Amino acid sequence: MAELHTSKAPVTADWILQRYMMSPWDNSFYERLGFVLKRDETGKLLPEPKRFQNESMGIAVTAPGREGKTFLVQQVLERLFGEAIDVETSSRQIAYCRLRTDATIKSAYMDICRSTGFEVKNPKLTRAAANDLAMHRLKLAGVKIVVLDEVHNLLRSKSEPVNLFLKTLLQDGGGVCLIVIGTEKLRNFIYDMPENEELAGRLLDFRLDPFSRKQAIDLIALAVSKYAESAKLKLARSITRDVYFHDRIYDGCRGSYGRCMRLIATSIIQALEQGASSLDLADFEAVFDLQFLHFNSENPFRADYQPSSVTSSSVSDLTQLSGDMDDGSSPPKTRGRKRRGKK
Repeated sequence: MAELHTSKAPVTADWILQRYMMSPWDNSFYERLGFVLKRDETGKLLPEPKRFQNESMGIAVTAPGREGKTFLVQQVLERLFGEAIDVETSSRQIAYCRLRTDATIKSAYMDICRSTGFEVKNPKLTRAAANDLAMHRLKLAGVKIVVLDEVHNLLRSKSEPVNLFLKTLLQDGGGVCLIVIGTEKLRNFIYDMPENEELAGRLLDFRLDPFSRKQAIDLIALAVSKYAESAKLKLARSITRDVYFHDRIYDGCRGSYGRCMRLIATSIIQALEQGASSLDLADFEAVFDLQFLHFNSENPFRADYQPSSVTSSSVSDLTQLSGDMDDGSSPPKTRGRKRRGKK
């Protein structure tokens, strides 16, 4: 088993991992934002919620874990409003909170306060008082959009009034637009339980449905080409002459788009950190062995593997996606790369 190198070129590795490949999901999310946010006179979306009978609305973004829900929401909002959106950075108009595994509604309110730059230091604060403080902080900070991540963690305890918590943010939080992110468990809670019908009417359903195999293969082919080009890596013959290559990625990740993108990016980091001038099939094999075998015990990058089907793809045919790599700054220059030794 080849070793996955992780000790070199941290700046380059970070840059690669932050690259984002747009997909049809981006347009679907943007379309829903158009229903819940105002526009200016030119039609540009504003970080300001529409009001429906004096209440705001929101969006529920759901998908299985590791599918890229959070990255999608962050990237679309950052492109629209030019503000970094994460736990470490306080945005002027968008509050982002990632709820911990043992989250309670009280801790969620405290996280909201923290996202506005205010640290709650009173551990004896009641839930009602935490609610009042969070609503006050949102209004004081001028926050217009609240993004709550990992909201399914609130559903671990049946005693937590999650329905009321979410509705309160839409009603009493100064009328913020609420974007909740979670797994299928959250979606089932919102849309499949009759008692949550009112909440379901206030949160637009955005489920990240899997792409068709052909559509996913096209996106994979484009991502490999764009990522390698950005990293200034050539594609080795083990990739360009392998008719199964893109299917290997798809099958190995079992059609999970988020995992496919992570596998591609991490394999490119593997090549860069070895000082290689080209991206090789062996890079994917090494990364898969160390990071993906828990998900799929069969490594599709071994020589004896053959997929059940071969899906043709052509990067040149994807003209509508030709600009789908986000416009980040150029990657940092790396030191001279040594040629990969023969194995």
